[in-house]
Amino acid sequence: MSSIYHTVRKIWIIALVMLVPGCLDSTPESLEGVEISILAESFVEGDLISFMASGNNPSGAKFLWDFGDNTGSSGKSVKHTYSDEGAYTVTLTVVDEDSKIGVVKEDIEILYRNQAPVASLDATYGGLGQQIKVNSIAFFDGGASSDPDGDVLEFEWDFGDGSTSSLLRPNHEYVDTGNYTVTLTVRDPSNETSTVQTWVLVNIRTYRVEFIQNEITIPAFAGYTAEGATTTQNHAYPYNLTSVNYDLEWEEDEDLDSPENPVVGTLFPDDFSLGVSTNYLFNLTENGTSGNLELNFDVLSSIPEDLVLSFGSENEVMQHLFQNGYTSAKGQGSWLTSITCNDAPSIVPELFTEVDQGNDWILYVSYTYYESIITEI
Repeated sequence: MSSIYHTVRKIWIIALVMLVPGCLDSTPESLEGVEISILAESFVEGDLISFMASGNNPSGAKFLWDFGDNTGSSGKSVKHTYSDEGAYTVTLTVVDEDSKIGVVKEDIEILYRNQAPVASLDATYGGLGQQIKVNSIAFFDGGASSDPDGDVLEFEWDFGDGSTSSLLRPNHEYVDTGNYTVTLTVRDPSNETSTVQTWVLVNIRTYRVEFIQNEITIPAFAGYTAEGATTTQNHAYPYNLTSVNYDLEWEEDEDLDSPENPVVGTLFPDDFSLGVSTNYLFNLTENGTSGNLELNFDVLSSIPEDLVLSFGSENEVMQHLFQNGYTSAKGQGSWLTSITCNDAPSIVPELFTEVDQGNDWILYVSYTYYESIITEI
């Protein structure tokens, strides 16, 4: 019964105060000198910002904060995080023990938080690493990279051998063997970066070298040489010459025969000389009266054995063969062929006079040489 009485009494007292004019001043006394101190490394959405009541801070006062984003807090020192960019007004209300009220406002600009890009390599072009042969081209693709903000990205490639590129999809030739680390760095307009790496293993090339011998027959040369005269021919041969064969053929003057004198031609045998001279070999001459002369030259006694070599390119293999005696220059230069129809008087000159003082001939030339067949394995 006593508690009910006290409650009713309090209500009546409050009501009486409210009804009696002048008993309560509706305008509280102002508290001057209240200030706001803001501490933050940056004013960016998502960052934690510290707010502190400074200036006039009476003992026992209450501090009420309104951060301008429909949130608030209490206390002399508070912290707050803005989730969105924009302009906000921070309001601090201080009420001391004498009900004096101080209000201060501070405008704050919260900036957009840039999100870092994401560097990524397309697996088709080296994203998972790749192996190539030396002096080959490796392909790269940074097209899988992205930026959460939709910004245009810059691409910075480091191929691990001192070479770089700024292309989205570059290619690069590696001229030395080794294992290279390739780094892609993407950069957005706010200078935020992201990096991804891959590898390129550059292997040496291996070649099989086979040596094969070829035989070439030169189209026959035909001519006529008078007695006492010489007809010459020049020949040139390729590298790696192994042998040369000359075959001179002619017919006796059987066309002078007649039913009355069936052996006239044989009484005037043609004596031919076949000579070959070159700056590689001593001059060699052969004589004959049988209608055939043949000269053979063995330039190289054998050809090299097959090889397996490791080099960076086919050109390097060819250079190795040349520098190490697998390519022969023997037989190079001009080979001069001399065909001489020697004076061949009649066997019975007092009875017969030779009508045809010379003869037609055909020269057959063939040669062999070896070549290297280079195949990468």
